[in-house]
Amino acid sequence: MTGLAVAQATTATAADSLTSLGDITGAGDIASAGGKVFVATDDRIIVADTEGTLTGAITGVSEVRDLVATPDGTRLYAALRGSHEVAEINTADLAIIRRINLAALPCPDQLALSGHWLWVSHGCPASSGGGAFSLDLSDPTPQPVPTSADPYSAPRIAAAGNTLLVAEGKDLLVYDTQGGAATLRGTIDAYDHALWDGWGQVALAPDGSTAYTTPGSANDFAAWDLTTLTKSRSYGKEEGVLGYGNITVSPDGAQMAVSRDTDNVDDEPLVLFDVNTGAKAQLFAQSLVWIQGLTFSGSDLFAVVEKSIDRTFHLWRLHGARLPSCKLALTGPAEARWFRTITFTGQLTEHDGSAPGAQQLTVAYREWDGTTTMLPGVTTNADGTFTFSHMPQIVDRLSYDVYRDNIAGSRSCKASAIVNVSYW
Repeated sequence: MTGLAVAQATTATAADSLTSLGDITGAGDIASAGGKVFVATDDRIIVADTEGTLTGAITGVSEVRDLVATPDGTRLYAALRGSHEVAEINTADLAIIRRINLAALPCPDQLALSGHWLWVSHGCPASSGGGAFSLDLSDPTPQPVPTSADPYSAPRIAAAGNTLLVAEGKDLLVYDTQGGAATLRGTIDAYDHALWDGWGQVALAPDGSTAYTTPGSANDFAAWDLTTLTKSRSYGKEEGVLGYGNITVSPDGAQMAVSRDTDNVDDEPLVLFDVNTGAKAQLFAQSLVWIQGLTFSGSDLFAVVEKSIDRTFHLWRLHGARLPSCKLALTGPAEARWFRTITFTGQLTEHDGSAPGAQQLTVAYREWDGTTTMLPGVTTNADGTFTFSHMPQIVDRLSYDVYRDNIAGSRSCKASAIVNVSYW
Protein backbone atom coordinates (compact mmCIF):
# COMPACT_ATOMS: atom_id res chain seq x y z
CA MET A 1 0.00 0.00 0.00
CA THR A 2 1.34 3.46 -0.86
CA GLY A 3 0.53 6.73 0.82
CA LEU A 4 -0.40 10.28 -0.17
CA ALA A 5 1.21 13.01 1.93
CA VAL A 6 -1.19 15.55 3.46
CA ALA A 7 -0.07 19.17 3.57
CA GLN A 8 -1.65 19.90 6.95
CA ALA A 9 -0.63 17.37 9.58
CA THR A 10 -3.59 16.35 11.70
CA THR A 11 -5.01 13.24 13.30
CA ALA A 12 -8.48 14.71 13.55
CA THR A 13 -11.28 12.94 11.73
CA ALA A 14 -12.75 14.32 8.54
CA ALA A 15 -15.68 15.77 10.48
CA ASP A 16 -13.27 17.58 12.80
CA SER A 17 -11.24 20.49 11.50
CA LEU A 18 -8.03 22.35 12.29
CA THR A 19 -8.16 25.85 10.78
CA SER A 20 -5.26 28.29 10.73
CA LEU A 21 -5.98 31.61 12.46
CA GLY A 22 -3.58 33.37 10.12
CA ASP A 23 -0.64 35.63 10.80
CA ILE A 24 -1.18 36.49 14.47
CA THR A 25 1.31 36.71 17.30
CA GLY A 26 -0.89 35.33 20.05
CA ALA A 27 -4.32 33.83 20.75
CA GLY A 28 -6.10 32.85 23.92
CA ASP A 29 -9.67 32.67 25.10
CA ILE A 30 -12.60 31.46 23.03
CA ALA A 31 -16.37 31.84 23.37
CA SER A 32 -19.46 30.61 21.52
CA ALA A 33 -22.52 32.83 21.13
CA GLY A 34 -25.22 33.74 18.63
CA GLY A 35 -24.33 30.93 16.24
CA LYS A 36 -20.72 32.10 16.07
CA VAL A 37 -17.36 31.27 17.64
CA PHE A 38 -15.08 34.08 18.84
CA VAL A 39 -11.32 33.85 19.39
CA ALA A 40 -9.35 36.47 21.34
CA THR A 41 -6.04 37.60 19.82
CA ASP A 42 -3.65 40.47 20.46
CA ASP A 43 -5.28 42.98 18.10
CA ARG A 44 -8.63 41.52 16.98
CA ILE A 45 -11.38 39.06 17.80
CA ILE A 46 -11.51 36.43 15.06
CA VAL A 47 -15.01 35.21 14.17
CA ALA A 48 -15.94 31.75 12.84
CA ASP A 49 -19.18 29.93 12.19
CA THR A 50 -20.14 26.79 14.09
CA GLU A 51 -18.61 24.66 11.33
CA GLY A 52 -15.21 26.12 12.21
CA THR A 53 -14.94 28.28 9.07
CA LEU A 54 -13.48 31.76 9.61
CA THR A 55 -15.95 34.48 8.61
CA GLY A 56 -14.42 37.78 9.75
CA ALA A 57 -12.95 39.73 12.64
CA ILE A 58 -13.77 42.48 15.12
CA THR A 59 -11.05 45.13 15.00
CA GLY A 60 -10.31 48.27 16.99
CA VAL A 61 -9.43 46.24 20.10
CA SER A 62 -6.10 45.95 21.88
CA GLU A 63 -4.65 42.95 23.75
CA VAL A 64 -7.86 40.96 24.08
CA ARG A 65 -7.42 38.81 27.19
CA ASP A 66 -10.76 37.13 27.87
CA LEU A 67 -14.26 36.65 26.43
CA VAL A 68 -17.62 35.87 27.99
CA ALA A 69 -21.11 35.74 26.43
CA THR A 70 -24.60 36.19 27.82
CA PRO A 71 -26.72 33.01 28.10
CA ASP A 72 -28.99 34.17 25.25
CA GLY A 73 -25.95 34.66 23.01
CA THR A 74 -26.81 38.23 22.00
CA ARG A 75 -23.92 39.95 23.75
CA LEU A 76 -20.20 39.26 24.02
CA TYR A 77 -17.90 40.97 26.53
CA ALA A 78 -14.16 41.29 25.92
CA ALA A 79 -11.41 42.27 28.37
CA LEU A 80 -9.08 44.71 26.58
CA ARG A 81 -5.84 44.94 28.49
CA GLY A 82 -4.21 47.31 26.01
CA SER A 83 -6.83 50.06 26.41
CA HIS A 84 -7.94 49.20 29.99
CA GLU A 85 -11.54 48.61 28.91
CA VAL A 86 -14.31 46.06 28.68
CA ALA A 87 -16.03 46.07 25.30
CA GLU A 88 -19.68 45.07 24.90
CA ILE A 89 -20.32 43.56 21.44
CA ASN A 90 -23.53 42.79 19.57
CA THR A 91 -23.03 39.22 18.32
CA ALA A 92 -25.53 39.70 15.46
CA ASP A 93 -23.75 42.51 13.59
CA LEU A 94 -20.39 42.39 15.48
CA ALA A 95 -20.66 46.09 16.42
CA ILE A 96 -19.04 47.36 19.62
CA ILE A 97 -21.99 48.82 21.52
CA ARG A 98 -20.05 50.42 24.35
CA ARG A 99 -16.67 50.55 25.99
CA ILE A 100 -16.45 50.56 29.78
CA ASN A 101 -13.45 52.55 31.03
CA LEU A 102 -11.37 50.73 33.66
CA ALA A 103 -8.52 53.21 34.03
CA ALA A 104 -8.99 53.25 37.81
CA LEU A 105 -8.46 49.48 37.97
CA PRO A 106 -6.36 48.80 34.87
CA CYS A 107 -5.34 45.71 32.91
CA PRO A 108 -8.50 43.55 32.87
CA ASP A 109 -7.55 39.89 32.67
CA GLN A 110 -10.47 37.50 33.21
CA LEU A 111 -14.25 37.92 32.97
CA ALA A 112 -17.15 36.07 34.59
CA LEU A 113 -20.85 36.80 34.08
CA SER A 114 -23.80 36.13 36.37
CA GLY A 115 -27.11 37.80 35.61
CA HIS A 116 -26.48 41.46 34.79
CA TRP A 117 -23.28 41.49 36.88
CA LEU A 118 -19.93 41.22 35.17
CA TRP A 119 -17.01 40.23 37.37
CA VAL A 120 -13.53 41.29 36.27
CA SER A 121 -10.07 40.36 37.50
CA HIS A 122 -7.27 42.82 36.82
CA GLY A 123 -3.54 43.26 37.30
CA CYS A 124 -0.76 44.71 35.15
CA PRO A 125 2.42 42.66 34.52
CA ALA A 126 4.74 45.59 35.21
CA SER A 127 3.21 46.43 38.58
CA SER A 128 2.53 44.51 41.75
CA GLY A 129 -0.98 43.71 42.78
CA GLY A 130 -4.38 43.29 41.23
CA GLY A 131 -7.79 42.10 42.31
CA ALA A 132 -11.38 41.55 41.29
CA PHE A 133 -14.35 43.89 40.95
CA SER A 134 -17.92 43.92 39.64
CA LEU A 135 -19.74 45.97 36.99
CA ASP A 136 -23.52 46.43 36.94
CA LEU A 137 -24.28 46.04 33.24
CA SER A 138 -27.81 47.40 33.69
CA ASP A 139 -26.23 50.80 34.46
CA PRO A 140 -25.54 52.87 31.30
CA THR A 141 -22.18 53.87 32.82
CA PRO A 142 -21.20 51.07 35.21
CA GLN A 143 -18.55 51.85 37.80
CA PRO A 144 -16.15 49.22 39.20
CA VAL A 145 -17.00 47.98 42.70
CA PRO A 146 -13.92 46.24 44.22
CA THR A 147 -14.46 42.74 45.59
CA SER A 148 -10.98 41.55 46.52
CA ALA A 149 -7.34 42.57 46.25
CA ASP A 150 -4.51 40.26 45.22
CA PRO A 151 -1.07 41.45 46.34
CA TYR A 152 0.72 39.75 43.44
CA SER A 153 -1.26 39.56 40.19
CA ALA A 154 -4.64 39.22 38.50
CA PRO A 155 -6.56 36.40 40.23
CA ARG A 156 -8.48 33.65 38.40
CA ILE A 157 -12.25 34.00 38.65
CA ALA A 158 -15.49 32.17 37.79
CA ALA A 159 -19.15 33.00 38.40
CA ALA A 160 -22.39 31.01 38.16
CA GLY A 161 -25.72 31.13 39.94
CA ASN A 162 -25.15 33.18 43.07
CA THR A 163 -21.52 32.12 43.48
CA LEU A 164 -18.26 33.88 42.65
CA LEU A 165 -14.86 32.16 42.87
CA VAL A 166 -11.64 34.15 43.22
CA ALA A 167 -8.35 32.22 43.26
CA GLU A 168 -5.63 34.33 44.87
CA GLY A 169 -2.35 32.49 45.42
CA LYS A 170 -3.08 29.80 48.01
CA ASP A 171 -6.62 31.00 48.78
CA LEU A 172 -9.75 30.04 46.89
CA LEU A 173 -12.29 32.64 47.99
CA VAL A 174 -15.98 31.69 47.73
CA TYR A 175 -18.47 34.58 47.60
CA ASP A 176 -22.24 34.77 47.66
CA THR A 177 -23.40 37.31 45.07
CA GLN A 178 -27.14 37.63 45.62
CA GLY A 179 -28.21 41.17 44.79
CA GLY A 180 -24.83 41.93 43.24
CA ALA A 181 -22.99 42.39 46.53
CA ALA A 182 -20.16 39.91 47.04
CA THR A 183 -20.28 38.45 50.56
CA LEU A 184 -17.46 36.10 51.53
CA ARG A 185 -18.88 32.64 52.26
CA GLY A 186 -15.58 30.94 53.04
CA THR A 187 -12.05 30.10 51.93
CA ILE A 188 -10.36 26.90 50.77
CA ASP A 189 -6.62 26.95 51.51
CA ALA A 190 -4.50 25.21 48.87
CA TYR A 191 -1.80 24.42 51.43
CA ASP A 192 -4.30 22.40 53.48
CA HIS A 193 -4.52 20.04 50.49
CA ALA A 194 -0.77 19.91 49.72
CA LEU A 195 -1.14 22.19 46.68
CA TRP A 196 2.09 24.05 47.35
CA ASP A 197 1.98 26.19 44.21
CA GLY A 198 -1.58 27.33 44.86
CA TRP A 199 -4.48 27.27 42.44
CA GLY A 200 -4.42 27.08 38.66
CA GLN A 201 -7.61 27.56 36.62
CA VAL A 202 -11.10 27.51 38.13
CA ALA A 203 -14.59 26.73 36.80
CA LEU A 204 -18.08 26.36 38.25
CA ALA A 205 -21.07 24.10 37.74
CA PRO A 206 -23.93 26.04 36.09
CA ASP A 207 -25.81 26.32 39.40
CA GLY A 208 -22.70 27.48 41.27
CA SER A 209 -22.79 24.60 43.75
CA THR A 210 -19.53 22.91 42.73
CA ALA A 211 -16.11 24.30 41.86
CA TYR A 212 -13.60 22.60 39.58
CA THR A 213 -9.94 23.50 39.93
CA THR A 214 -6.62 22.69 38.31
CA PRO A 215 -3.75 23.19 40.76
CA GLY A 216 -0.72 25.35 40.10
CA SER A 217 1.78 22.53 39.62
CA ALA A 218 0.46 19.03 40.37
CA ASN A 219 -1.22 17.03 37.62
CA ASP A 220 -4.25 16.29 39.80
CA PHE A 221 -7.47 18.29 39.64
CA ALA A 222 -10.59 18.14 41.75
CA ALA A 223 -14.21 19.10 42.44
CA TRP A 224 -15.21 21.03 45.56
CA ASP A 225 -18.55 21.15 47.37
CA LEU A 226 -19.11 24.86 47.98
CA THR A 227 -21.69 24.28 50.69
CA THR A 228 -19.26 22.43 52.93
CA LEU A 229 -16.07 23.85 51.32
CA THR A 230 -14.63 20.34 51.08
CA LYS A 231 -13.22 18.25 48.23
CA SER A 232 -15.99 16.12 46.74
CA ARG A 233 -14.05 14.31 44.01
CA SER A 234 -10.51 13.89 42.76
CA TYR A 235 -10.15 13.23 39.05
CA GLY A 236 -6.80 11.55 39.60
CA LYS A 237 -3.25 11.77 38.33
CA GLU A 238 -1.79 10.24 35.19
CA GLU A 239 1.69 9.07 34.31
CA GLY A 240 3.35 11.28 31.71
CA VAL A 241 0.95 14.17 32.28
CA LEU A 242 2.80 17.21 33.57
CA GLY A 243 -0.32 19.10 34.58
CA TYR A 244 -3.85 20.13 33.69
CA GLY A 245 -4.48 23.57 32.22
CA ASN A 246 -7.64 25.04 30.69
CA ILE A 247 -10.96 23.80 31.98
CA THR A 248 -14.55 24.40 30.90
CA VAL A 249 -17.89 22.90 31.93
CA SER A 250 -20.69 22.10 29.48
CA PRO A 251 -23.82 24.30 29.73
CA ASP A 252 -25.83 21.45 31.27
CA GLY A 253 -23.07 20.70 33.77
CA ALA A 254 -22.80 17.04 32.72
CA GLN A 255 -19.34 17.10 31.15
CA MET A 256 -16.05 18.90 31.63
CA ALA A 257 -13.27 19.45 29.10
CA VAL A 258 -9.72 19.81 30.41
CA SER A 259 -6.45 20.32 28.55
CA ARG A 260 -3.35 18.34 29.54
CA ASP A 261 0.31 19.28 29.34
CA THR A 262 2.43 16.29 28.39
CA ASP A 263 5.94 15.59 27.12
CA ASN A 264 4.78 12.51 25.19
CA VAL A 265 4.04 13.17 21.51
CA ASP A 266 1.49 10.32 21.45
CA ASP A 267 -0.56 11.54 24.44
CA GLU A 268 -3.91 13.18 23.86
CA PRO A 269 -3.80 16.86 24.92
CA LEU A 270 -7.53 17.08 25.65
CA VAL A 271 -9.83 14.94 27.77
CA LEU A 272 -13.59 15.04 28.32
CA PHE A 273 -14.80 13.86 31.73
CA ASP A 274 -18.21 12.76 32.93
CA VAL A 275 -18.66 15.15 35.84
CA ASN A 276 -20.83 12.84 37.95
CA THR A 277 -18.82 9.63 37.61
CA GLY A 278 -15.34 11.05 37.03
CA ALA A 279 -14.91 8.72 34.04
CA LYS A 280 -13.05 9.81 30.92
CA ALA A 281 -15.78 10.12 28.34
CA GLN A 282 -13.41 10.97 25.47
CA LEU A 283 -9.72 11.49 24.74
CA PHE A 284 -8.82 13.75 21.83
CA ALA A 285 -5.55 13.53 19.89
CA GLN A 286 -3.78 16.35 18.08
CA SER A 287 -0.02 16.20 17.65
CA LEU A 288 2.29 18.64 19.40
CA VAL A 289 -0.10 21.39 20.44
CA TRP A 290 -0.71 23.57 23.46
CA ILE A 291 -4.35 24.39 24.17
CA GLN A 292 -5.04 28.08 24.89
CA GLY A 293 -8.83 28.12 25.24
CA LEU A 294 -11.92 25.85 25.25
CA THR A 295 -15.65 26.30 24.69
CA PHE A 296 -18.69 24.10 24.07
CA SER A 297 -21.10 24.74 21.18
CA GLY A 298 -24.03 22.33 21.15
CA SER A 299 -22.58 18.82 20.91
CA ASP A 300 -19.28 20.21 19.57
CA LEU A 301 -16.18 21.35 21.41
CA PHE A 302 -13.88 24.10 20.12
CA ALA A 303 -10.28 24.73 21.19
CA VAL A 304 -7.68 27.34 20.35
CA VAL A 305 -4.35 25.55 19.90
CA GLU A 306 -0.77 26.61 19.36
CA LYS A 307 1.48 24.23 17.45
CA SER A 308 4.70 23.76 19.38
CA ILE A 309 6.76 23.18 16.22
CA ASP A 310 6.17 26.46 14.38
CA ARG A 311 4.26 28.47 17.04
CA THR A 312 1.23 29.00 14.79
CA PHE A 313 -2.34 29.25 16.07
CA HIS A 314 -5.36 27.24 14.95
CA LEU A 315 -9.04 26.74 15.69
CA TRP A 316 -9.74 23.07 16.43
CA ARG A 317 -13.34 21.95 16.01
CA LEU A 318 -14.17 18.59 17.61
CA HIS A 319 -17.41 17.66 15.92
CA GLY A 320 -19.86 15.76 18.13
CA ALA A 321 -17.38 15.70 21.01
CA ARG A 322 -20.13 15.23 23.58
CA LEU A 323 -21.66 12.22 21.83
CA PRO A 324 -20.87 8.66 23.00
CA SER A 325 -17.93 7.25 21.09
CA CYS A 326 -17.40 4.03 19.20
CA LYS A 327 -14.41 1.88 20.19
CA LEU A 328 -11.45 0.79 18.07
CA ALA A 329 -8.66 -1.68 18.80
CA LEU A 330 -5.51 -1.96 16.66
CA THR A 331 -2.63 -4.43 16.90
CA GLY A 332 0.63 -4.38 14.96
CA PRO A 333 4.32 -5.24 15.37
CA ALA A 334 6.41 -3.13 17.72
CA GLU A 335 9.46 -3.35 15.42
CA ALA A 336 9.76 -3.45 11.63
CA ARG A 337 12.29 -3.05 8.81
CA TRP A 338 12.00 -0.54 6.01
CA PHE A 339 10.74 -1.83 2.65
CA ARG A 340 9.27 -4.89 4.40
CA THR A 341 5.48 -5.33 4.53
CA ILE A 342 3.88 -5.22 7.98
CA THR A 343 0.32 -6.26 8.80
CA PHE A 344 -2.15 -4.84 11.31
CA THR A 345 -5.39 -6.27 12.69
CA GLY A 346 -8.15 -4.59 14.66
CA GLN A 347 -11.79 -4.41 15.56
CA LEU A 348 -14.48 -1.70 15.62
CA THR A 349 -17.27 -1.83 18.20
CA GLU A 350 -20.23 0.53 18.59
CA HIS A 351 -20.53 2.56 21.80
CA ASP A 352 -23.18 0.16 23.13
CA GLY A 353 -21.01 -2.89 22.44
CA SER A 354 -22.85 -4.04 19.33
CA ALA A 355 -21.25 -5.18 16.05
CA PRO A 356 -21.09 -2.36 13.48
CA GLY A 357 -21.54 -4.25 10.23
CA ALA A 358 -19.52 -3.08 7.23
CA GLN A 359 -18.01 0.32 8.08
CA GLN A 360 -15.45 2.44 6.24
CA LEU A 361 -12.34 3.31 8.28
CA THR A 362 -9.66 5.88 7.54
CA VAL A 363 -6.02 4.80 7.85
CA ALA A 364 -2.92 7.00 8.21
CA TYR A 365 0.51 7.04 9.77
CA ARG A 366 2.31 9.84 11.60
CA GLU A 367 6.03 10.49 11.65
CA TRP A 368 7.82 11.63 14.79
CA ASP A 369 7.41 15.33 13.88
CA GLY A 370 3.64 14.94 13.44
CA THR A 371 3.60 14.81 9.61
CA THR A 372 0.65 12.66 8.55
CA THR A 373 0.42 10.42 5.47
CA MET A 374 -2.95 9.00 4.46
CA LEU A 375 -3.21 5.35 3.39
CA PRO A 376 -6.05 3.63 1.50
CA GLY A 377 -9.06 3.10 3.73
CA VAL A 378 -10.30 -0.26 4.93
CA THR A 379 -13.80 -1.72 5.34
CA THR A 380 -14.68 -3.79 8.39
CA ASN A 381 -16.25 -7.21 8.33
CA ALA A 382 -19.78 -7.56 9.77
CA ASP A 383 -18.34 -8.24 13.23
CA GLY A 384 -16.11 -5.16 13.03
CA THR A 385 -12.80 -6.94 12.44
CA PHE A 386 -10.39 -5.65 9.80
CA THR A 387 -6.85 -6.09 8.44
CA PHE A 388 -4.49 -3.85 6.48
CA SER A 389 -0.84 -3.90 5.44
CA HIS A 390 1.81 -1.30 4.68
CA MET A 391 5.42 -1.21 3.52
CA PRO A 392 7.25 1.62 5.36
CA GLN A 393 9.81 3.39 3.19
CA ILE A 394 11.35 5.59 5.90
CA VAL A 395 13.24 4.87 9.08
CA ASP A 396 11.33 6.50 11.92
CA ARG A 397 9.08 5.94 14.90
CA LEU A 398 5.72 5.69 13.14
CA SER A 399 2.27 5.89 14.71
CA TYR A 400 -0.34 4.09 12.63
CA ASP A 401 -3.83 5.54 13.17
CA VAL A 402 -7.20 4.05 12.26
CA TYR A 403 -10.41 6.00 12.82
CA ARG A 404 -14.08 6.09 11.95
CA ASP A 405 -15.85 9.35 11.35
CA ASN A 406 -19.01 10.49 13.16
CA ILE A 407 -22.28 8.74 12.37
CA ALA A 408 -25.74 9.65 13.66
CA GLY A 409 -25.68 9.59 17.48
CA SER A 410 -22.06 8.48 17.76
CA ARG A 411 -18.77 10.33 18.01
CA SER A 412 -15.83 9.13 15.96
CA CYS A 413 -13.22 6.82 17.46
CA LYS A 414 -9.55 6.18 16.84
CA ALA A 415 -6.87 3.60 17.64
CA SER A 416 -3.10 3.79 17.21
CA ALA A 417 -0.16 1.40 17.10
CA ILE A 418 3.49 2.48 17.40
CA VAL A 419 6.07 0.83 15.12
CA ASN A 420 9.80 1.51 15.30
CA VAL A 421 11.12 1.15 11.76
CA SER A 422 14.86 0.45 11.35
CA TYR A 423 17.24 -0.33 8.48
CA TRP A 424 18.05 -3.84 9.70
